[in-house]
Amino acid sequence: MGQIDKKLKNQLFKVAVDYIYQEHLADSQGELAKKIGISDSALSRIMNDKKFVGDDTLRKMNEAFGGIFNMAYFRGEDPQCMLMEDLLYYKQHPEERLVFEQKPQEPTQPLPNDNTFMMSKVFESFVKPIEAAHAQTVAALNQQIAEKQSRIDDLERAIADKDTIIRARESRILELERRIAQLNSDDLSKYPYAIGVAEERTNPQNQNILK
Repeated sequence: MGQIDKKLKNQLFKVAVDYIYQEHLADSQGELAKKIGISDSALSRIMNDKKFVGDDTLRKMNEAFGGIFNMAYFRGEDPQCMLMEDLLYYKQHPEERLVFEQKPQEPTQPLPNDNTFMMSKVFESFVKPIEAAHAQTVAALNQQIAEKQSRIDDLERAIADKDTIIRARESRILELERRIAQLNSDDLSKYPYAIGVAEERTNPQNQNILK
């Protein structure tokens, strides 16, 4: 492979490393290097583009994480599908994959001295696979955000329902207190005299004295 292809492979490798960290399959560079079976310094050099990642290292990394990566992705043959589960998804939804597939273009012959044209083609071949790889990560993050927002909406509705129940109970308590006060008032109004006097008038032993 040419020099530019090796740099592209490093970039695709970094996208895969970002996924490993994001999914907490490894939480540090040292842990990742140990799982892959390379030294921490070798991994650091690859991440800093001071060393090109080799096919053997890519194979070891894939084996270390249960074969989750699509090796054609690292060869630049299938930049849309970093994970094996991506392949399964697009087999089930082939119409969505068409959005990312690049249609073959008619070959054009650049002018011998057209350096700008050549550089634009180099940049295009370098960036597009990376953008496609990141598109999967962005889509997954957007899905997580949507799920969390839905959970927040459910909790807010539950809180609103509880507030409604509390207000209804408070209103019921006030109504019961009002009725109790009314009943107490009605009981006292049945006596034409003060309570003590009424008892004396209704006691047969006190009738002669009252006369």
